[in-house]
Amino acid sequence: MSRALVIGASGQVGREASSALRAAGWQVHGTRVREVAADLVVLASALTNVERCEDEPALAATMNAEAPAVVAEAARGAGGRTLFLSTEYVFDGRGGPYPEDAPPSPVSVYGRTKLEGERAVLRADAGNLAIRTTVVYSWHPGDKNFLMQLVEQLGSGRRMRVPADQVSSPTYAPDLGRAIAALARGPAAGVLNVAGPDVLGRYDFAVRAAAILDLDASLLDAVPTAALNQKAARPLSAGLRTERLAAMGIAMRGVDDGVRAFAAARRGVAT
Repeated sequence: MSRALVIGASGQVGREASSALRAAGWQVHGTRVREVAADLVVLASALTNVERCEDEPALAATMNAEAPAVVAEAARGAGGRTLFLSTEYVFDGRGGPYPEDAPPSPVSVYGRTKLEGERAVLRADAGNLAIRTTVVYSWHPGDKNFLMQLVEQLGSGRRMRVPADQVSSPTYAPDLGRAIAALARGPAAGVLNVAGPDVLGRYDFAVRAAAILDLDASLLDAVPTAALNQKAARPLSAGLRTERLAAMGIAMRGVDDGVRAFAAARRGVAT
């Protein structure tokens, strides 16, 4: 049985990747590279709080760039391959949706350090894979992804401000996990976009999700990103093109089907 090491297995993406890999027949571990001679390392751990990255750039560099470099080198030394989870934040958000070969131009510490992490992992081994994704959501109590925040705020009758000028590609986490399992044995290498097929604004996403989840969309306030007074710049016109992924036969659910699956999981129904 092939062995996979998932770093960040308790997080949203790591959790789904672990589950999908087990279903695909992998023996999954959540410990150190040197303790497991893994055939595959999934690097799903990162400092993803964009605002904190601006406040603590040294920590962001350590977690998002330097640590992945060390892990990828250790994995290569043990004969394993590394899959690194990256982000659309490697782009400036002026010309999305972006294909894999679009020139990166990050506008935040988070985006810059994740790009550095990508490059370090790919330098360690040309057979490694950097998976770019974005706006990942799933039902899991305690998580803080966008739809969990939507349910918490609107479900409690509280208003929620949502940026009206951010365009992206919402991605259902279980689909991302299954895609990782499908890509685990190669031959994909380099950079690959793995995201939902729909490219739409964050406010539009919230409105469509509210309708499916039977939440009061009138509690949503569409605001410009600038009104949120965030420290880190966000890529506004972003999103990821996924033609390469589709050509590999890997399907990702669009927004409506993804949110319906989220709703089913919320009701405790397997999807």
